[in-house]
Amino acid sequence: MEIALAALQESKLQLTPQMRQSMEILHMSALDLNEYMKQQAMENPFIELQPVKEIPAIRFASSSKQDWWLNVSLPGEATLESVLLEQITYMKLDPAVLVLCKWIIGNLDEKGYLFYSKEEISSLNGASLKQVSEAVDVIQGLEPHGVGASTLAECLLLQLRQRQEVNSLIFNLVQHDLLSIAEGKHRQLAEKYETELSEIKTAIEKISSLNPRPGALYSWEKPQYILPDLQLKQAAGEYEVSLDNRFLPAISLNRSYLSLMEQHASKDIHRYLKNNWQAAQDLSDSIERRKATLLKVATVIFEVQAEFCRNGSSHIRPMTMKQIAEALHVHESTVSRAVSQKYIRTPWGLFELKHFFSSSIKHADGTTVSAIYMKERIREYISAEQPATPLSDQQIAALLTSEGLLISRRTVTKYREQLNLKSSARRKNRG
Repeated sequence: MEIALAALQESKLQLTPQMRQSMEILHMSALDLNEYMKQQAMENPFIELQPVKEIPAIRFASSSKQDWWLNVSLPGEATLESVLLEQITYMKLDPAVLVLCKWIIGNLDEKGYLFYSKEEISSLNGASLKQVSEAVDVIQGLEPHGVGASTLAECLLLQLRQRQEVNSLIFNLVQHDLLSIAEGKHRQLAEKYETELSEIKTAIEKISSLNPRPGALYSWEKPQYILPDLQLKQAAGEYEVSLDNRFLPAISLNRSYLSLMEQHASKDIHRYLKNNWQAAQDLSDSIERRKATLLKVATVIFEVQAEFCRNGSSHIRPMTMKQIAEALHVHESTVSRAVSQKYIRTPWGLFELKHFFSSSIKHADGTTVSAIYMKERIREYISAEQPATPLSDQQIAALLTSEGLLISRRTVTKYREQLNLKSSARRKNRG
């Protein structure tokens, strides 16, 4: 056997500190960049910022998450994780089970749900199923009641057991009929369980008093403040994208310290000044690159979204970051950084650039429409319905299908929930 040695030559892109800084600045929001520039100006004698007027940052509230089960606000900065960890601190648990409890708490989602099966937890942690089951039981016994469930039904059942509920009808409805409840099929449920309609309504009222998202009690979103980087305006019948730099301080380089470098300064002072001069130039260059990249990316986005420019949100086309990256001959990650936390003023309102990237839904004729368009159509149908006879998700799906839009009832439900629109049963009682 002959052993041969071969030298393999690899070419790797080494990120310089300047390249890394440019990437970080491109990813920053305008508000974060504003603060970053102020910090750099305080630390670097060469950086001077021209003051801007008081920044009228816009308070941007994401869509309301209040719902039928939740209308409270908790003081302080408690998180779901901290609340649960505090509770298990005072329990006398087997050390192995305690470790599992902490792992489970760290892997709950913002609603308090655990989407790992016991088998997966066992495999990931090298623990026995008995230990995992014990740990899950511990978590599901903590407050807020309902945490640690893997499904909505399990979450509600946990709360019913904590309340020591004994009505078997309520348990059966939760276990088997949540969808029918959501669709308002009260009479059908009365027939199924051979009981009075009033009994079904009473049971549903108790179910409605439960909290399907117990973790949300500790995940209230703070208001976000934003500064738009871009604006979309109509000029001579055409739409143009431009930078909106009114609220970013202009950066200039103070050259007075350069003479100090050229004088007989000590090596330490010379090195300090030279490094800061280079850092100031790099910062200025990175900000200019950010502006240029943002403008290029946004320009291509709104070339693709020309129909949005003319007609608004319901005309947003399906579009991917890969599509924009290919048009600009850049890496997809560059587009991702450019659109992250960046906002644009448009004739139709203020939007995050990410809003314009949407998956597609097939049309019967082979064309596609964006998921955003589908959401707008769902909103329009619900806005136009008769309050006494609201449309079920199945009816909305049928109406959209009659338009040639291929969509399932399940997808309608998902989009309706993303729009924070109530189910037909709850809309019927909104008056």
